[in-house]
Formats: sequence, structure tokens, C-alpha cells
Amino acid sequence: MIRVGLIGAGTMGRVHAAAYRQLEAAHLAMICDRVVEKGHQLAGTGVRAVQDYREVLENPNIDLVDVCLPTYLHREVVTAAAAAGKHVFCEKPIALSVEDAQEMMQICQKAGVKLGIGHVVRFFPDYSKAKVLVESGRVGDPKVVRTSRGGSFPRWSQDNWFADYAKSGGPIVDLIIHDIDWLLWMFGPVKRVFAKSVRKEESKEQLLDHALVTLRFENGIIAHLEGSWAQPEGTPFATSFEIAGTKGLYQYSKKRSTPLLVRTAKGENQAQSVPESPLALDPYTAQLEAFLEAIMEDSEVPVSGLEAARALEVALAARRSADTGEVVHLGGDHNA
Repeated sequence: MIRVGLIGAGTMGRVHAAAYRQLEAAHLAMICDRVVEKGHQLAGTGVRAVQDYREVLENPNIDLVDVCLPTYLHREVVTAAAAAGKHVFCEKPIALSVEDAQEMMQICQKAGVKLGIGHVVRFFPDYSKAKVLVESGRVGDPKVVRTSRGGSFPRWSQDNWFADYAKSGGPIVDLIIHDIDWLLWMFGPVKRVFAKSVRKEESKEQLLDHALVTLRFENGIIAHLEGSWAQPEGTPFATSFEIAGTKGLYQYSKKRSTPLLVRTAKGENQAQSVPESPLALDPYTAQLEAFLEAIMEDSEVPVSGLEAARALEVALAARRSADTGEVVHLGGDHNA
């Protein structure tokens, strides 16, 4: 039984708390939030609620610290947890700079604890199925990919921290990074990045931003990524993707009744319906179960700090490109 201390009782904290309560291998023992009422409300019966995260780290009975805090607080808490000898699961993005991410990895490695990052898209059935289908060669060699992810501005964040790009990184670093990680997982390193972003401050509470990112991978694949915090308030969050190859096309849209569609070069349309969660566990619970297994079996974690740092590097390059209007190169021949 792995005893868990959860730090952060906001939106993702609530999701993670519900997940641990489904997992036999986990015991949610402590919840920490600086807004003490939120911690007590989420803790419920049999779980200790505290206001200072150091109380979680000082508890010798805690094996795993789960960090569901705003991104700008990740480095501080993750490094402190590792130094206290706790395994750490941290929500994405891992940090706001590659240097911070590297420090977090180094301290976890030195302490001999595992670090896992919550890039949960890999655990969504439609996305994991797409990886299997691509690797099977059904569309031939992938050439062009399109992804879309977004909705209205996330006004629900504590102290409106999403609107402060120094704390959130904006939709490129906080939102599009989901698709960046998924694409790196499937297609490998990115060679160059170009991005455009439109920001408009509507009020002190709301900042609209719509971003377009183009990635060229080292293997020649081109990906067009769209992320939005600019939809009208109340618009349902939606995702989609297309993968075009030499033999066909894969399409997925959360809005469709049959979300995953395969079109081959022979002309037949073969719809492959994937329910919202055909697994026994929802994606968030599945990712935490996989991390718990890595701890118990002393095996590789499902999404490592290194993988998360690579996704962050690409996201930050896209943010820099959007700010400067210039292409950002990430290695290889800059003239290619």
C-alpha cells in the first residue's frame, strides 16, 4: 500500500483524489491546500487536511507526494519532496523553464526517488489507439498531422493565475503541450518550430488567446497544432486530430458520435468507434495506477521527467516564436 500526500485541492487535485480512492494500491492519507477550507472539503473522512505542504513532507508515513499546484510552484515543491525522500507525481507542464525541469530531475535522481509527470493524453483511448494504428502502418508513412485543443478561457483558476503568463506559460505551454508530448511520443524529436499567437485582454479576469504552432520533426513529418483560450464563455472543451500518411488518413474529433475514423487509400471508410472510456479506469486514474506500479515494481515510470522536459522545450520554443515572429531551431541543419 502506497501512502499518498496530495498537495493542491483545486481542479486537478479533486481529479487525483477521486482516482486514488479507486486504486487498491493507494491510500490517500493527507491533503494540503493553502485555502484550508478547500483541503478539508476534499479530504472528507479519514484523511488529514493541512495548510502547509511541509507537514506532508515531514510525515514519515507518506511514500508519494502528488503535486497538483499551479505550474510556477512545481519546482519548489517537487525538489523539496524529493529531498525529503518521497516519490513524486507532478501535473504537467513539469515546470516553466527547462533549467527548472533539469534541476527537478537531478534532485529526484540523487535522492533515489521516482518522478512522474501527468501528460495524461497518452492514456486517453483515442490517442493511444492512434499510436498503435500508426505503428501498424495502416496509413503508410505519416506526413502531415493536425491537432486542435481548446475552449473558453479558464477563469476558474485560483487568483486567476492562468492569465499571468509568467505563472502559466499561456495556452501554448499549458494547453498545446498536451499534443506536443503526444506527438513526440509517436514521432520523435522536433527540428524546428514556428508559431503565431493572438492575445486580447478582455478584462482583469479574462485574457483571450488563440495560438497556432507548426512543428517540423527530424523525420520530416509536419504538424499543425491549434490551441485556444478564446472561445465564447461556456463553450465545451473540445479536441481533435488528423494524421495523414502515404496510404490514408486517421481522423478523430471529440464532437463526433463516431470519433475515430480511418480512411485508406483504397477509398473505403472504416469507422472505429472508441467510447469515452472503454477501460475499467478513466485516463487520469489509469496514469496514476501506472505510476504506482512503477514504484512498486521499481520499473520505468510511464512519462518521465526527461520526456516532459523535451515537451516543455518545444512548447517554450513555440512561445518564443510567437513572441518574436521568427522560426526557432532545435538542432540539426538550420537551413533544412
